[in-house]
Amino acid sequence: MSRVNDFSPPLRYPFALGRHGTPPPVIAWARKHHPVCPVILPSGRQVWMLTRKDDITRLLTDPVFSRDLVYPGAPRFVGEDFTAVPGGIFNLDGADHARIRHVLAPHFTPSAAARHAEMIARHAEGLLDAMETGPNPVDLVEAYAAPLPLRVSCEVLGIPLQQRAAYLDAFRTQTSLVVTAADVAAATAATLDLTEQIIKGKRADGDHSGPLGELVRAEAEGVISDEELHGTASYLLVTGSEPLVPPLATGAVTLMRHPDQLNACVAEEELWPRAVDEVLRYHHNGVLGLPRVATEDITLHRVRIAAGDGVCAPMLGATWDPRHYRCPEKFDIHRTGDMTATFGAGPHFCLGSAFARVFLTTAYAALFRRFPDLFLAVPEDDLPWQTEIQLIRPARVPVCW
Repeated sequence: MSRVNDFSPPLRYPFALGRHGTPPPVIAWARKHHPVCPVILPSGRQVWMLTRKDDITRLLTDPVFSRDLVYPGAPRFVGEDFTAVPGGIFNLDGADHARIRHVLAPHFTPSAAARHAEMIARHAEGLLDAMETGPNPVDLVEAYAAPLPLRVSCEVLGIPLQQRAAYLDAFRTQTSLVVTAADVAAATAATLDLTEQIIKGKRADGDHSGPLGELVRAEAEGVISDEELHGTASYLLVTGSEPLVPPLATGAVTLMRHPDQLNACVAEEELWPRAVDEVLRYHHNGVLGLPRVATEDITLHRVRIAAGDGVCAPMLGATWDPRHYRCPEKFDIHRTGDMTATFGAGPHFCLGSAFARVFLTTAYAALFRRFPDLFLAVPEDDLPWQTEIQLIRPARVPVCW
């Protein structure tokens, strides 16, 4: 258990996780003692960390904080990672961001997400068939939590599995906190090459289906530029698969650690959406959050944030803020209140939030319908957690049934 005196600013990232993958204790300490806290990134760059929900909401909604991280010298975790790619919806503000979001939005509405449920269930059942006839115990990450998002993403985006897997290998280097800046730059170049290959294939086939096809069509019609096509396609390839692995793996662990609530969901499947919301509040697939940049001087809690400073918002700071969530350390699928905070706020509110909910609801229900007595094959305190990457999850989840 960390004590107040264990911490002193500036903090150094990455932070040590709490027990069972819960938020780093330093976030609660900073919320109480240093709500605007200096943090040194692995790159050596200092940013400010906000840890109170109201301050985080302001950061995400006030246009004075920009998402543009393309310029030389922008605050980055290690090096020229995927946030350095120009033209992506991730790095655009204002009207440019809204224009590209308008192109993609029809593919990410709640009704559009719901149409994928049958496809997600089909891929889930195929993996569960193999799991049922394979070794027992088995690593749930390898057997289910990692391959399911990958297969689903390939079908949604209309790209071959092998090509998608190669992209993810490079993305994992981009999001590592323990590689060199040169490694990150090389991985970014590799992802851009793969993006170009995928776009060329879509153009050659005249394939305008799905989100990627819609971007190709929009570029051909002059709605978006070639740079915006490539940058935003790269963004979709980043977000469509790997960020779903942590909540699927970590959520399954947390549900198994709370058997009464898990059994309630198995008995009454209408509860799964509520379980998904609570998993997403209780955990987040990242800790610190990618920086935004102040475009003018601001004073917050008597701390001066200068123009050009990077500011980070750990969403776990928002979703574990006791001013907004009673007993946030308690996992409770019957919780009420704002259950969307994990997806951000403002213009950049997560475009894939509805899809993530449908995916996780379908994936959890399929897993525990097939294996209602699934349990951890090792003591819960012995699970190894990956903390050297930006997307936090257990490295392995040995399970039995």
